[in-house]
Formats: sequence, structure tokens, C-alpha cells
Amino acid sequence: MPNQLAPNSLKTYHLAPEGFTAARNRLLRQRIAIFAGIILFLPLLAYKEFGETWQRDSVASFLPTLLFVLIVFGALAVGLRKGIRRNQESWNSFELVVGDDFVIRRIKDFPELEIQRSEVTAIRESAVGLHVETNLKDRTIGIASALIDYDDAKERLSHWMPVQQFQQGWKTASRWMWGLPLIFIVFFGAFYMTTRSWLIVATGVPLLAGLLWSMWFIRKSVQVSAHMKRLSLFVFLPLLAIAAKLILAIRHWR
Repeated sequence: MPNQLAPNSLKTYHLAPEGFTAARNRLLRQRIAIFAGIILFLPLLAYKEFGETWQRDSVASFLPTLLFVLIVFGALAVGLRKGIRRNQESWNSFELVVGDDFVIRRIKDFPELEIQRSEVTAIRESAVGLHVETNLKDRTIGIASALIDYDDAKERLSHWMPVQQFQQGWKTASRWMWGLPLIFIVFFGAFYMTTRSWLIVATGVPLLAGLLWSMWFIRKSVQVSAHMKRLSLFVFLPLLAIAAKLILAIRHWR
């Protein structure tokens, strides 16, 4: 056939624009779960900060609380909108180059990732697409099923090794994406609201360790955009606040 590619030729693939709708919906479901946790935490936070100023039968006394809640929700809405826009830009710029002995992933604002055929330890397929894996978990290329000519890319990669069907357990990345932010909100809420030293330490130490690990992981990962790497520097602010409260709780144990 005249349009058939030679075995050693390169082929570049892109994602189908219409496939972004499903990815956007998954993102929205994750964000809604996080927002639900924040909604539960906000009344407690507002009461702690402004409860002493509330007066019965006085609407004006609730205005600082209302303003605070509106600012938080406004910031969340703006952040969600910008996040969806950046995700769409990443989706539209996705480029997969498959050669005879290498595969390259290019995405706007992400480090270019190249994996040699000799590095590949497994090629797995799940409901969402293919995963080209190596010995290093961070050096993995995900290929969405919405890829244009997905079957052709799968066939090319299957020449390297058989494609395995991936059975998803409960410890999947998507479930961690849902669970970890909610766990963080619960721990942070308990840490912020309590005055008991033992509870401050019990919640503050995991928070401190988790934030330090998250910042280290984000800074070194090739799966994280340059924008998110820059934003991760702001983690220093809650880190300092948590460390300061931990020190005070230990010094003035009660």
C-alpha cells in the first residue's frame, strides 16, 4: 500500500480534540470532591475566625464571614477555570512520536520525555489507554485511547513486547487523586481547629512530611508542568505555619 509506513519510519500522533470532553469531566468530578471537603471545612474555619464577632439579630456581624467565604469560593472558581484551560492546552499540544526503538512524548509546558525501547519493562492497556512503563515509575508515558490512530500506535508498540491487559485495583492513581486532597483537608482542619498539643503533633507531623514529599516530587517529576512546579514554591508558606505551630505546641505542651 502506498501509505504504509516502513518499519523503521517515524510516526507522530495527536489526541482527538473531541476526546477532551471526557478528560474534562473526570477533572471536574475530582475537583467537586475536593470542593465538597472545603465546603465542610469552611464553616468551622469561619466560626473560629469570626465567631466571637457574631451577634444575634445582626446581619452586619455576619458580613466579614460572608465576604471571607465569597473570596474563597471566587478563588476556587477562578483556579478551576484556569486549570481546565491549561489542561485543554496540554491536550491539544500532546504529541507522541513512535520510532523503531524509541517513543517520545511532548506536551506544552511539560518536560519532553523520551523512552528507549531497551528501557521498557511493560506495555499495559487499561480502559483509559496504554501505559509504556520502565523501571522508574516517573518515566512512564500514558497514551489516551482518544489518540488519533490509537490502534496503529498500539500495533507499533506491540512489536516491542506483548501488550498486557491492566486490571485496576483499588490502589489506582485516579483514586489517590480523589483521596489524598480530602485526607489533607481533614488533617489540616483538625490541626488548625484543635488546641490539644498531642493532636497538633499527631496531625501536624504527617502534614509536614506530606507537604515536603509533595514539593520534592513535583519539583523532580517529568509528569508535572512547569507552571505547577512554580506554584509548588508557595508550599513553603503552609510549611512554615505548620512548623511554627508544632514548635509552639511542643514547647507549651498541654
